[in-house]
Amino acid sequence: MVAQLLLNLGGEGEIPGVINQQGQWVLAPGWRCSRDGRTFQDLVNDGHVFIICMNTQLPFPDASVDVVYTNGVPIDRNSLLGPGVQSSEIKRILKSGGLWIADYGAVTWTKP
Repeated sequence: MVAQLLLNLGGEGEIPGVINQQGQWVLAPGWRCSRDGRTFQDLVNDGHVFIICMNTQLPFPDASVDVVYTNGVPIDRNSLLGPGVQSSEIKRILKSGGLWIADYGAVTWTKP
């Protein structure tokens, strides 16, 4: 059985077993998780895996990710932290048959 690649864009450890993507801001000393106030180091110490990168250029090859989660993050618009998650990047990195799941369970798109 081949392991699936699961990615939570803007993730803060709320979904077990996924790679959480965040911007460089999580490395700032004052950053705290919006869900429960834990620091980035607390989340890493709890075993959560992170990739630090901008939303506009995800460091994954085309058609390499099985599932992308976006929960409560801006899509295709700017926020105080900069560009939000780009739907074009999600569509680029998803494998054929891959799922984009938003807001804790709603399938937003399935890649043909």
